[in-house]
Amino acid sequence: MLIAQFVLVNSHFVVSLLAALVLFAIFWLYFDAWLNNKDLKQSLPFLGFLLLSISFVAQALILEQELLAQPLLGAQTLSTLKSIFRIGGYLALILGQTALPLQPLPGYREKGGKTKAAPVVFFAAGLSVTQLLAFSYPILAALTGVFYLRRATKGLEHHLKPLALAFFILSFSELTGLASVFRTTDDIILSKIVAPFGVVWIVERIVLITSLYFFGKWAWSYLLKRFESQLFIIFTTSTLLIFLVTAVSFTFAILRNVQADLSGALKTDVGVLGYTIESKKSEVLSDTEVVAQNPLIAPSLKETDLKALADIAVPTLLAKKASNLILTSSTGQVILRAEDTQRQGDSLSDDIIIKRAIAGEKVSSATVHEGATAPVVSIRAGAPITSEGEVIGAAMVGVDIDNAFVDGVKKATGLETSIYADSVRSATTILAPDGKSRFIGIKEENEEVKKTVLGEGNIYSGSVKILNVPYYAVFAPLKNIDGNPIGMLFVGKPEVSLLSTASRSIEITFITTTILLILSVFPSYLISKYITSQIK
Repeated sequence: MLIAQFVLVNSHFVVSLLAALVLFAIFWLYFDAWLNNKDLKQSLPFLGFLLLSISFVAQALILEQELLAQPLLGAQTLSTLKSIFRIGGYLALILGQTALPLQPLPGYREKGGKTKAAPVVFFAAGLSVTQLLAFSYPILAALTGVFYLRRATKGLEHHLKPLALAFFILSFSELTGLASVFRTTDDIILSKIVAPFGVVWIVERIVLITSLYFFGKWAWSYLLKRFESQLFIIFTTSTLLIFLVTAVSFTFAILRNVQADLSGALKTDVGVLGYTIESKKSEVLSDTEVVAQNPLIAPSLKETDLKALADIAVPTLLAKKASNLILTSSTGQVILRAEDTQRQGDSLSDDIIIKRAIAGEKVSSATVHEGATAPVVSIRAGAPITSEGEVIGAAMVGVDIDNAFVDGVKKATGLETSIYADSVRSATTILAPDGKSRFIGIKEENEEVKKTVLGEGNIYSGSVKILNVPYYAVFAPLKNIDGNPIGMLFVGKPEVSLLSTASRSIEITFITTTILLILSVFPSYLISKYITSQIK
């Protein structure tokens, strides 16, 4: 997904500059023809194509706002320049077609009056200024196509039909570009359709490429007849392609470097999360030892004085904010549960923590137990209760790793964090769309993640989808006292944030490339002119 977004960002830049080049080629053809008579009216077509070309240069430098909140050149500035040049270009072409007389067919008689513009005015009257600028693009492109088609069908200039078709296709591309107006909608389905890099976004570029094919084909057919112009455009195109390949390669290298840096940082952060778990183990073990070594515990346990045991255990449970505190006999029979004093008598002799505590060990481990809605990861510690050097029971304290725990980790690292019981998410910082609830109890379905982390006990880093959102993530195994993976630790960042990190460098690369391309136009012209003069 990350690579796909990277490709789409670069494709926007490449396609926009190609559009600028193709329209510049048409401008040059009109300009070259205009130099022969220098009629003011005939300057409008080449001026229109020049302005359209510049507008696509501005468009190439506009990165999506979700990638770059504060562009160097200012998103509003670039959008304004794009609007001025785009609208100015269309208007110049329309005025040029109306100002220049048709070359009539034999016996041609013009019929009908002027075209009524009232419907367009009525449509535009209900729009804000910002919307009017955006909505005017497809209208003006279509009108330009209509005027070119009129000149091609009612006059002798049949060669203009491809241009008319190209403008009609371009108007559809401009129409799909209006999707950006609806990105603030509350409709989830619509917002996905019109989102940056979404379906409509991609369709807009595909349609634009289609229109460029017809523009380019028409321009090339005339460039073949003018050697100097042909050389000039070939040099300009070659320079453009070289710069584009260099820019895309460089931005790809930037993204890879950012990805490598993030991978290293995430591995460090998942290590910090693991260290936090280990620290919690030590803390819980210390609390357990305090309970087991309380001088009142052993005699009360011997006499099975539940009230005395409860007077010690319950306040400790509350003070330490533990999930459970259990006291057992030397056989593993539960004498008291501080979290539920009425529940006793069952056996925990098979519990690994209790078993080792009864054997005289002080241990702590991550464990998994069933919860109300999902399995719960818990840190449990056990310590022997002794009397006169003899183990007479065991104390076990448990603390559940809940959402509050991972929230603390996120506050410290700024990363989305999750804890998995086996492959099931048991605690997470990732919020649902309502901003409150959390998606726990959901299985991780990525087989490679489960194989690497749970099967092999190794760290996994790479792209995964969390609730259909692409993340660049690191998973580390969460192991029990025997060293076997019983769950996973997750830290990650949405992939779009990774692209945002690289976007500043990408933007600078795009700006530099564009400036160099513009500067290369004049040398290309001089070289082509020199070669032509030498041949003559």
